[in-house]
Amino acid sequence: MNEFHGSPEVAALGVKLVHLIAGVAGGIVRSLAIENYSIMEATSAVVVGGLTAGYGTPAATSLLCKWLHSMGFHAVGLDGAVGFMLGLCGMTIAEITIRCVKKWMRSTGLQT
Repeated sequence: MNEFHGSPEVAALGVKLVHLIAGVAGGIVRSLAIENYSIMEATSAVVVGGLTAGYGTPAATSLLCKWLHSMGFHAVGLDGAVGFMLGLCGMTIAEITIRCVKKWMRSTGLQT
């Protein structure tokens, strides 16, 4: 069954509002923590943080809970914290992903 069916906290495109808000908050903290960010870079950090958390939080929370459970910890209600951390690290995750894809494309001859 679809986890978003009938949920009051659903935002557009299947993203939970709590994940989106946590990610935006993480993006804001990142943009404030880096001194020389331009307005465009700060705005990008907030948008990318929100998107990263919005779509990544369900998977990351599931993996984290399974990992913690395997070590004997009972983890519940980590959505907000995971969303915030993904939002905080969203730009870094995007930059690393783009760099790896470009490297892979060069190595396979798909990009000159």
